[in-house]
Amino acid sequence: MTRAKENHALLIACALKKETSALRGRLRLNCQFLVTGLGARRTRQSLQKQFESHVPSLFIFTGTAGQLDPALAIGEVILPQEWCLEDGSCFPVDAGIASALRGSGKISGRGLTVSAPVVRAGSRWALYRKYGAHICDMESAVALELAHKHSVPCLAPKIVSDTAGSGLFAFWKSFDRNMDVLALYVEDLVRMMHEPGLTFEE
Repeated sequence: MTRAKENHALLIACALKKETSALRGRLRLNCQFLVTGLGARRTRQSLQKQFESHVPSLFIFTGTAGQLDPALAIGEVILPQEWCLEDGSCFPVDAGIASALRGSGKISGRGLTVSAPVVRAGSRWALYRKYGAHICDMESAVALELAHKHSVPCLAPKIVSDTAGSGLFAFWKSFDRNMDVLALYVEDLVRMMHEPGLTFEE
């Protein structure tokens, strides 16, 4: 498998090295990969440095997320139309992208970026009721915030890796299967975008 080494129009980033490595081995896309590190601070630092040296035409921040909406199950991919912080600030997907994808049914709802892992079922339910967010992670709102700052179109689809009933053990148990599903989703998403400069490996 060969990949272009420079001038990538597409940047794909994940918080965890394990997520990035899994997608690197599965995605058939000409793109650059980045590990931001876990949490808002590391993500902000990594993306600031990345965007100062190279600005992609499309940025996808992806990986795993925890369930807040009780109706969601492990293995479902959610593409929120906005990601919010607990202080109430929200960062929407690029308007042009959102408009193009809305008819597909792929994009809807809200994600929430939290400062610490949300483990207890009661805490998840409380966040769901307060913010109306379907999923949570510790980075995506910051990723969209930095993307907006640098005028980079950004999407942050995440796959549900654990639920209130499953516990965090489910993250590892379902990881490989989830990465298979997420890779196919991201490939389909990029094809729908028809971004100039994006090429697919043969």
